[in-house]
Amino acid sequence: MKLSKWRRTSQIVFFLIFILLFLLTRYPYSHGIVTEIGLRFSPLTPVFLFIKDLHIHWILWPGLIVLLITPFLGRVFCGWMCPLGTLLDLTSKIVKSPNNRKTQKLEKLRYVKFALLIGLLIMALFSVHLWGYFDPLSIFNRALTIVFYPIVTLLSENTLLTFSNLSFLGNAPYFVYDQYKNIIMPENQAHYQQLFWIALFIGLILAGEKLSRRFWCRYLCPAGALLGFLSQFRFLERVVQPSCPACGLCQVECKMGAIPENDFSHTNKVECIQCFSCADTCPEKYKSITYRWQWKPYHSQVDYSRRQFLGITVTSVTALGLIGLHLPNKTHYDQQIRPPGSLPEKDFRDKCIRCMECIRVCASNGACLQPSGIQNSIDDLWLPIAEMRTGYCEFECNLCGQVCPTGAILPLPLNVKQKTPMGVAHFDKNLCIPYSRNEECLVCEEHCPTPDKAIKFEERDYTDPLTGKTKKIKYPFVVAELCIGCGICVTKCPLEGKAGIFITAEHRRSSDQLNSF
Repeated sequence: MKLSKWRRTSQIVFFLIFILLFLLTRYPYSHGIVTEIGLRFSPLTPVFLFIKDLHIHWILWPGLIVLLITPFLGRVFCGWMCPLGTLLDLTSKIVKSPNNRKTQKLEKLRYVKFALLIGLLIMALFSVHLWGYFDPLSIFNRALTIVFYPIVTLLSENTLLTFSNLSFLGNAPYFVYDQYKNIIMPENQAHYQQLFWIALFIGLILAGEKLSRRFWCRYLCPAGALLGFLSQFRFLERVVQPSCPACGLCQVECKMGAIPENDFSHTNKVECIQCFSCADTCPEKYKSITYRWQWKPYHSQVDYSRRQFLGITVTSVTALGLIGLHLPNKTHYDQQIRPPGSLPEKDFRDKCIRCMECIRVCASNGACLQPSGIQNSIDDLWLPIAEMRTGYCEFECNLCGQVCPTGAILPLPLNVKQKTPMGVAHFDKNLCIPYSRNEECLVCEEHCPTPDKAIKFEERDYTDPLTGKTKKIKYPFVVAELCIGCGICVTKCPLEGKAGIFITAEHRRSSDQLNSF
């Protein structure tokens, strides 16, 4: 089998594994498979978490292995494993990306990915971690969770239901629909906030294929830049024999433009992703391209200048100043309810890679956990936040901590999670039915899941000023020490629109309390 066929097989296998792990990331999560392991293959995560904590996180061993093999094998992660890269290859075939001879003007943009990587590293040194937005595995999982899966399931379910109404097909559509519901979508249809912006983000990445093959990988991906740095002296290299007819087919076919137009015998090791397409393209009668281990390899220069380094340093420091001087809105901060077991806010922001794994597994199908918009600053964007009016934190569920790939949400045992406050509830007496209308309503107390109800009543007499009649009304109040902020009272409030009760981020566990579990 040709090497490129092995590479395509590897791409398909890894792509399907990521899809399977995604499908298995669902409530009640009883299969025992560590579904977040795919996200731990990212080469960026071990580096940036080391910068944050100054120790190696061995739980990220897949990413550490990727970093370890890169100096020997080159960017095999990009060419053989990365699901985003595979998606880009599929998109390239659909949109018919231009060949390398038509994209020469874009080559000056190669430095951008190195600039982005260095900028993210500089900001990380000052405890501003924005790299998760650009991590390729996080991007893929984010798009899969918020965009692709909801759209595909919506269209496929409606299609299957339409076919089930065709009597001449008999019971076949019902059988297919039952299998579909058991395997693909046993939960309800997912609906997410920030759908448009996340769809726009992945849409622009895919649209780049119209400009160049693997536009994202060539010019923007910081993971590719990191692996490119490590690939400068790699030992497995492309060798061109003297029999080469200089036809240029290898240069045209190269996915990454790693073969210069004026020297087909040379390979840019920083850019080459070991796809072996060049060897397969070489005419059969010549077969001039081979690969071999070279223990005294030549060095490929990183496409990055001192002036560009100084420019991105100044830009990064300016960005740090803008973020650091930004005045937080305390009202918005109080409304940012994180998943149970989340690290203290600063640590949580630093470790969360916005992969949406916790949102995907949320027991109410993401109705509680949603990707956040920008509330205080740019790093609010796409952090998981609890939107209690659309859903609540299931009392019998602790899955968000089990699937978090970076430890931003701790894997609390269920009995501990059930005692860990996300926040605390408060009544809005201008809206709550007993307070605003002097009518009895017991819904919030009935749904409160804590063994000793956190919502209790004070019974008082109320005299109607119009009729003069007196009746007893139960006015609810919250016992803050018992409330865990699960939000079911907000979800179930019978009022239309804004609920008569709301959750604030008070009473979240401290860092010491969480680390003791």
